[in-house]
Amino acid sequence: MIKIIKDKRFLTAGDIAEITGASKSYGYTLIKQLNSELEKKGFLVIPGKVISTYFYERFFGKEVDKNASVQR
Repeated sequence: MIKIIKDKRFLTAGDIAEITGASKSYGYTLIKQLNSELEKKGFLVIPGKVISTYFYERFFGKEVDKNASVQR
């Protein structure tokens, strides 16, 4: 089961590793990719962190209920 982290505005590589079950290194790769996408859209980003709503939207799709668990 993949854990959804609630009430966190920004996610770190460790958070993403915990959510996806992937490595922390992969978390950094995802953050870099997502922040690049956000910068191209004109948003400001924080290196090493990604806005949680954008992560959930891009990774799981637009209709993610943060109160629900996602099964693998």
